[in-house]
Amino acid sequence: MEENYIIIIYEKEIKLNQILKEQVSKLKSYKIYDVTDQKKLIELFESKIINVLILNLNELNENLKKIILDHRLNKRIKNLLCYYNKNNFYLNIKETEITVLEKPFKIKALVNKLEQLLELKTYENSNILLINHIKFLPYEKVLINLKTKKNEHLTEKENKLLFYLHNNKNIEITKNDLLNSIWGVSESLNTHTLETHIYRLKQKINKLDPTLSFLLSNQNGLYVMKLKVEESF
Repeated sequence: MEENYIIIIYEKEIKLNQILKEQVSKLKSYKIYDVTDQKKLIELFESKIINVLILNLNELNENLKKIILDHRLNKRIKNLLCYYNKNNFYLNIKETEITVLEKPFKIKALVNKLEQLLELKTYENSNILLINHIKFLPYEKVLINLKTKKNEHLTEKENKLLFYLHNNKNIEITKNDLLNSIWGVSESLNTHTLETHIYRLKQKINKLDPTLSFLLSNQNGLYVMKLKVEESF
């Protein structure tokens, strides 16, 4: 059990609070607090480092907003997953700072957003040297050429694909494994998504250093990642 990974649900409507807790609890055995009282919420802020705060923005008054922003600045609240009713609420928080859903929304949509945030935990403190001078920072979703200081930003799926491939380097992987691990789909869908993302990764690595070759060989239906410096003649 990941006792140090804290998720808080702040929703005053008891029925919705219970539904959210039930669905979130299915993901994994994280420590989950479901709160309906603002005083209890603030007490948790003072005693815990919050990995994900699920919050109804319609219940966010100016005092609570200030407390949350202060805790965000102090990195005591790492991620905000929020929802709101646009009919009676003006969203005056920068949306780039939080993940926001507009009501009405499907619970599955919120759970999907939460799963994306939880993936970030896997990347925390990861500092990967892919080869020589190419650093991969999965938490920031960026590739850096340490010599030239150039960088290339990755999409969420490119980042997840490269992280998965690196963790399984020199291991033969089936296309179905890749599709299931990254996209949650099967090979039977006859998709070219994998090939498209591999192509884009190759382009971005080549922009960082034209002498590098990113290979994902497909032999007998199995993939193996290789990153090497091309020989010059």
